[in-house]
Order: sequence, then structure tokens, then C-alpha cells
Amino acid sequence: MGARFELLSSARDLPREEWNRLAADASPMMEWEYYHALEQSEAVGPERGYRPMHLLAHGGDPSRPLALAPLYERDRAWVEFGDGGLIELLTELTGIPFNHGLVGTLPFTPVPAYQFLFAPGADRRELTRSILSYIDYHCETQGLTTSRIYFVDQDAPELHAQLARQGYVGLRSEYCLWINRDYRSFDDYLGGFRSSRRTKIRREIRSIEGRGIEIDMVDGLEAPLAYFDDLYRLYERTWTRHMGHQIRPFLNETFFRLLYVNFRHRCSFSVARLGGERIGMALFYGKGSHLYGRYWGCFRETPFLHFATCYYMPIRHAIHHGIQVMDPGFGGEHKLIRGYEVVPVYHYIKFYGDSQRQIAMSVLKQMGLGRMPGSKP
Repeated sequence: MGARFELLSSARDLPREEWNRLAADASPMMEWEYYHALEQSEAVGPERGYRPMHLLAHGGDPSRPLALAPLYERDRAWVEFGDGGLIELLTELTGIPFNHGLVGTLPFTPVPAYQFLFAPGADRRELTRSILSYIDYHCETQGLTTSRIYFVDQDAPELHAQLARQGYVGLRSEYCLWINRDYRSFDDYLGGFRSSRRTKIRREIRSIEGRGIEIDMVDGLEAPLAYFDDLYRLYERTWTRHMGHQIRPFLNETFFRLLYVNFRHRCSFSVARLGGERIGMALFYGKGSHLYGRYWGCFRETPFLHFATCYYMPIRHAIHHGIQVMDPGFGGEHKLIRGYEVVPVYHYIKFYGDSQRQIAMSVLKQMGLGRMPGSKP
């Protein structure tokens, strides 16, 4: 018997236990608590152009789902990091609403971690094919012009393969990760640098220590609510510094409070203190062998504090605890000279309607895009 499908209008429509049973081997941001925090805080919702359309597959018993594809219907494509503004540009150039589509993504969370979620023992290949076929059906019957899947997890080979088979255009971008090369200590990690770079990093660390600043990692379960409130204030300060007051921050105080209520078991903080006063913090999500750096900010501008709080302390922590991969977050030119490695990241777009597809592909060809060399087979 084939899978039956149901569209959920909220993460709350599926019990937390069932969602997380499907997300057992996925990143922490694919878990129920994270999507719930985004939606319940209204950081993600119709006002921001995100209408939840989570696709649930079951074999006849809705209480025991086989698979889940977290999806959103969007009437815009602004701040979809994966395509670099491509969909908005196509919409502007052609007048065709390519920005009106179904999107598989972690909203406002540009890390290579998105995947479809499956029950233990499920036929992932067949379910992936069925999910993508249902996405086609939904987009075609609802008059949507695109489906877009961003930042697909490297450990989801069935999804990469089926996206290519079912007519998606592959886009490739680059991302930085810190990979634990069996380091025994922080000095072992530093030993992989040239002498001049190693000396510079040690000088930066001594500068922080010389000011009397102490930095440590605090488990989210041990962190008071004040840490999450402070992190929101720091997030807002960092946002205003880089984005100004004209654009409202993606996230809000309610989101960070919901992390405290439901998600703090996945959180940890890198906390910088001076004389017992918190002067800088960074938030991380962790699960299994991966640590994901998310948001950072400081109450007192201090040279090298960002590097020490967001890179050096988490790397020490990762080495000590046997964490294999540390994702420092999107962007930033400072990562490569501190031992982070460039890895490819893949995004996929499908166009619906024969004439609209032809126009899109013609424009992409003129732009030198299309099915990108080196994209996943």
C-alpha cells in the first residue's frame, strides 16, 4: 500500500514525540522544538511570508507516521540564503511570480542540515520519491511556480539523488566547517598552522586573558533564563549594528524564551566574563557529534573577543568532548585562517508550467547557471 499524505498547518499538529521519533538522526534544528519556537513566536508565519505546509506521510495509521517533510508555502523569496537572491531576480526580470512556491528549509537558519525525516526502518528511497511527487502535485494543482529545497544535509543521499532525478536544478555554494582531525588537545589543533598564524592566534588569546576576561562553556540545562534573555538582547544589538533600524530582526524575545522552555537541552553558551560580569555570549546547538554556532554579541567591545568566544573556546570544548564537526554559522571571512574548511553545499529549485519553465531555464542559461557542475548526482 502506498503512502498517504496529510498537510499540517503547524508543528503543533503533530505530537512532539512523533515528530522527534522521525528526527532521531537529524540535526537538532530539524526537531519539533525548533520549528515550534519559530512558529509559536511568530518569527515564522504569514506576515513573514511563511505559511506552514508540513507534509506528513503515513501508511494508513496517522498516529504512526512514516515520514515528514517540513515545508512552507511562500509568496516571496526575500532572505532565502540558498539561492543568493536568484528567485527574486527571476521574478523581477520576467514578471512571473517564481517567488510563489513551496519551500523546504530551516527558516532564518542557513546551515546545511535540511532533510526529510523518516521512521526507523522506513524505505527512505521510495518515500523520498513519493514525497517529491506529492510536492509536484501540490504545486501544479495550487498554481505554484516553484519548489525550492535549501541547504540539503550532506548525510541525506536519497534526497540529493531523487531531487536530481525529478527535474530540480542544482545550485552549489560554499560553506565553512571545523572538522576534528583527531586532535588530542588545543595545542594539537594549533600545530596544524604555519608558525606565523599559530603565533597570531596565541597572541589573540593572550590579549583576552591579559584583560582578565574568562571564557567558558555553559550547558543549556544549567543556564538560567537570564542567559536566553541576554542572548536576545545581544542578537538585537548585533542585528542593529549590521542591518540598521529599518529592517525588523528575524527573531524576537519570545523565540529565545521558547528555546529556554523546550530546547535548552540542545543549547550551550560560550560565555565571556570580566570581573564576574557577562560581557559577551555565543549560542550553540548540539546533538551527537555536531555543534552548531548560531548567534553572538557583546555588551563591551573588546579586541579579539569574537574570535575567542565563537571559535577558540568552542573548538577547545569540541576537542575535549570528542565533537567531530563544529558549524560556525553562515558567512564570515575570518574562519578560513582559523582552521575552518570549505565544503560544498547544495540547493535545488524546480519550475512548474511548461512556458514558465522554459523562460526560467533560458534566463538561467544566459546567466551561466542551470544544473551546476559538481552538483549532487
